[in-house]
Amino acid sequence: MKKKNYNVWLREQLKLTKTRVRKWEDWDPQKTYQAFYDSRQVTIPTPVCDWSFLVALHEIGHISTGPRLFSHLSEYNAEQWAINRASKSYNVVSEDYNNDAKNYVQNHLLTDLIYYGYDINKIKPYVLEWLGLSQDQLIRTITQMLKESKDSTNLNKETNKVLQCHKKNLQSKYSSNLTV
Repeated sequence: MKKKNYNVWLREQLKLTKTRVRKWEDWDPQKTYQAFYDSRQVTIPTPVCDWSFLVALHEIGHISTGPRLFSHLSEYNAEQWAINRASKSYNVVSEDYNNDAKNYVQNHLLTDLIYYGYDINKIKPYVLEWLGLSQDQLIRTITQMLKESKDSTNLNKETNKVLQCHKKNLQSKYSSNLTV
């Protein structure tokens, strides 16, 4: 099996995207890494495995694809950029990472819908297709979250407060499909 040259590959991508590393961090799957659009800098893990390589590419992907108004679009673009770059340029594919990426984007999408009033009808069809979701499934998920929010043991205090605050707005938006 050929040795994977993660550091060389990352340096190629950094050069191609004119991105600088603000700080190399030790790989920790619980750590948050960052992209800084204005300065075209990233804080990324030193890659030691496919997953850490993909995480580093994800942050570079933020710089390469640029900021978006809603987080799910920003995260979707960065994930797509990282996954495509890794698979096509370096033959690095991780189904576990891909599944986690989908969950990550879905969580950002739910946040945008619930907290920031993103219109469910404006979700890009290609995002829903990649997530394997329909608008109806998202509405059911939101409905379930709202039902669970009545039981404060299922959600932290701040999330519960925000959901209760937005409940009327959501009910009016999705009145035909949402019952709380």
